[in-house]
Amino acid sequence: MTPQPLSPGGKTLRVVAIVLFAVAAVFNLLGGIGTSCVALNPTRWGESMAQLARFQWLYIVLMAGAIVVAAWGIVVTVGLARGRRNAYRNALWVLLLSVILAGIQTYASIALRGKGAPQNMRFYLTALVLVVFLLLRLPPLWRLIQGFDGGGQGNWRTPTGLAAFMGGLIVLTTPLWATPTHIGPDGANWVNVLRTPLLAGGVLLTLAGVGLLRRASRGPRRVRTPEATPRVARRSVSP
Repeated sequence: MTPQPLSPGGKTLRVVAIVLFAVAAVFNLLGGIGTSCVALNPTRWGESMAQLARFQWLYIVLMAGAIVVAAWGIVVTVGLARGRRNAYRNALWVLLLSVILAGIQTYASIALRGKGAPQNMRFYLTALVLVVFLLLRLPPLWRLIQGFDGGGQGNWRTPTGLAAFMGGLIVLTTPLWATPTHIGPDGANWVNVLRTPLLAGGVLLTLAGVGLLRRASRGPRRVRTPEATPRVARRSVSP
């Protein structure tokens, strides 16, 4: 049975859900990378961060876990866009694991140094996206978007391109929204430690998103079939 094409509302909801998932994955990746500073050398960043030194092992585990799960989330983003098997189930696992890791880190930071920022932002955002994905499983919404496992076939480049573009913008603007929570006791901006990889990664993601969106706007590629060569009737020559 041929699947029915998605309605405009279903298509929009599906794309928004995929972009939200990608944004959560990027936030968790940035959170894991940002944790590397305190996880690898907590005494370098002032007295407040030095209080985490006793639990350095915990932050190393949280850092590695966040990066690995977020990297998996990027792969799952493509799976959601392409309607691959078990993509929705994998997305729930990514969100659930990310919420647990971000929640543990937020709680530990509040208990040890009295502040949960910026990891609390990561926790709240991921929890919100998890709730959205659970709501999508309600029968009316699930039918509207035709699910994710094999549903919504068609132009996968649009949701993937939007996800990459939004992720790139988030990475590029990290110095703007992360600076207030990354000012050291001496007034130094700790975000500058990762400024170069942030700019490089953000530019690559943004350009990849633009490229995919441009290809999506051109529509499906036409497959040229060779024209049939007219047969020329042979004349039989009598001896």
